[in-house]
Amino acid sequence: MNQQPDPVSTHPESRERAQRILATTQIAVAGIVFVAVSTLILVFPVPPVNRVRVQVDQVATEDILSPRRITYISDIETAVAREAAAASIPDVYDPPNARVGRQQVLYARQVIEFVNTVRHDALATSVQKREALAAINGVNLGPGNAETLLAMSDSQFDAAAGQITAVLADVLSGEVREGRLDEVSEGLLLRVSVDLPEEHGLLVADVVEDLLLPNSVFNAGLTEQAREAARDAVLPVEQTFAAGEVVVRGGEVVTESDIEALQNLGLLQNRIGWRDVVSALIAVLVSTNLLMLYAVRFQPDILASFKNQVLVGGLFILFLAGGRLMVPEGAIIPYLFPAAALALMLRALFNANLALFGAVVLGGLTGLIAPQSLELATYTAVGGIIAAVSLRRADRINRFFLVGLFVGVSQTAIIFVFRLTDSSTDTLGILQLTAAALFNGLFSAGVALAGLFVIGPVFRVMTALSLIELERPDHQLLQRLQREAPGTYQHTLQVRNLAEAAAEAIGANSLLVRVGTLYHDVGKLLRPGFFIENRIEGTTNPHDTIDPISSADLIIRHVKDGLDLTRRYRVPARIRDFVAEHHGTTVVRTFYSQAVERAGGDESKVDEAAFRYPGPRPQSRETAILMLADASESAVRANQPRSEEEIDAIVGRIIQQRLDGGELDDSGLTLTDLQIIRRTIVSRLKGVYHPRIRYPGDEPKPDALAGSTDGGGAQPTSGAS
Repeated sequence: MNQQPDPVSTHPESRERAQRILATTQIAVAGIVFVAVSTLILVFPVPPVNRVRVQVDQVATEDILSPRRITYISDIETAVAREAAAASIPDVYDPPNARVGRQQVLYARQVIEFVNTVRHDALATSVQKREALAAINGVNLGPGNAETLLAMSDSQFDAAAGQITAVLADVLSGEVREGRLDEVSEGLLLRVSVDLPEEHGLLVADVVEDLLLPNSVFNAGLTEQAREAARDAVLPVEQTFAAGEVVVRGGEVVTESDIEALQNLGLLQNRIGWRDVVSALIAVLVSTNLLMLYAVRFQPDILASFKNQVLVGGLFILFLAGGRLMVPEGAIIPYLFPAAALALMLRALFNANLALFGAVVLGGLTGLIAPQSLELATYTAVGGIIAAVSLRRADRINRFFLVGLFVGVSQTAIIFVFRLTDSSTDTLGILQLTAAALFNGLFSAGVALAGLFVIGPVFRVMTALSLIELERPDHQLLQRLQREAPGTYQHTLQVRNLAEAAAEAIGANSLLVRVGTLYHDVGKLLRPGFFIENRIEGTTNPHDTIDPISSADLIIRHVKDGLDLTRRYRVPARIRDFVAEHHGTTVVRTFYSQAVERAGGDESKVDEAAFRYPGPRPQSRETAILMLADASESAVRANQPRSEEEIDAIVGRIIQQRLDGGELDDSGLTLTDLQIIRRTIVSRLKGVYHPRIRYPGDEPKPDALAGSTDGGGAQPTSGAS
């Protein structure tokens, strides 16, 4: 019986889809766990730290005093002030509608014409005429007004009729608001001409009142908009309590404003409600989203590795729990919380950017725990930021404690900023807090070191110790490189010396550069003969027998092969960056030029993308240094310069090419860094490739400095370096 093949195992697309689903599931699970645990830490205080139990409308049994000076925005008082401002705004009506006035005047004329017809109807009796006048739609002519109309002479009727249309038109030419007809009706008689008898004037006023319609209606939308603008114009109302001031006086009824003050002071012991949970959840979600956005944009390897997700998330949860335990307790203990240790560990394990993000996020959450303390939030965040930017290399213990000293000094400065103007803190209190801040810096360094010693072997992540292990020549992958591609290995050692010196010169992570350089070309060991440094002079060049596109593909493939090998040998992701980025997205210029030449010099017939490395461009100073050192060493070795000036020209051309091509845009290198790197590389290359004395007739060829180089210094005779 034939066994059906597993569709997942036979279709690469299915395997990739399954891997993506698994990775997405892992990220979702890790995110949910992180959010849930962090929210619980923020919601449930351990141990309980609040002091009083009071409710609105309850009589306070004793005076409740403010433990410190505080100024906060009172949401309750602000809301009251804003509602008062909104209530002062009158209703807004639409502008008068002229069509209403025109329509009613026309109707008034029709009514007048009908009344005049009834008046002159010789066949109708007086009773019939009164009945006809009473039946007019929209006009309520009582018996008195009907009799007056029928008794008028023609001239009197014409005068009254003219007044009806004139007064009606005059009133409706102005604003008659909906629901306010009575206000207009009260003044109608004053609008009637005094030339009419009083009885006729009253008749005119009555008819006009019946014919009146509002021409301006209430606009609810504009009214609410005006009131909302009035609310927004009200500035937030601040409330201030000095240290020792009575917040709630014993024997008085507790108000909502009292509860708000107690909450801002952290003195209220409330039951945990849904608002507390939602508030903490939102804070954690915002923090998680910030970290996720950073990881997606700048460090996707964190999301790509479940181990990294657990490591970063676990560290945050651990420090958040530590903050929950220490921050709310006492006056000094919160300033001993070693939050900067998180930034130190993230800086040592990943990079400064993640450490900066972590410091800011932890600082914000600490301020929420405090509760809502700007001082502690700033104190925590600044300490972490200083730790992140000060620790450049994590390969020596004394560096951690030196950074810890910087952290302590910076946190002391924050204490001075907030406490020197605070009358509730005396000189002794400031000295105590200063001592706590200085100790905190050193304590954070010790916590970070202890954490790294534990994390390294448990999570198998790259630390300074693990870098030193990777550098050992007995590493299996390096041994293969020595055996199977000895020329590449020697080239790697020379590039390592250049890159390490350049990294030291600009203050980059030279240990990381030194180790990353050792592995950047390991992909060449799968096809060593296609690279010039592994061929014996005088042997056949294998690129002579294949087309330029195939040659370029073989050369470019060493990056992918290197990534595959480093993954197989479990080389950390940060070292794999050197493999992926050391050529960036440069073009294998040698074979591209050959392809253009075969196309008759028409570049439009050659697809440049086929000759371009996949990238990415260098994303750090360290990988960018390797790119420049690698290309410079290859170009100098190929061109064999005879003077220091020629070496400098070659290195300068390499750097300028990478700048013009945008390869260094994402590296973080400055122009000053590039000048230092250039001088350092030239100095080191001068010692390796000793300039020779020119003898008569031994002048360099005109194109000696214009030798073709690709993204890695490939030469026409070699294909690549």
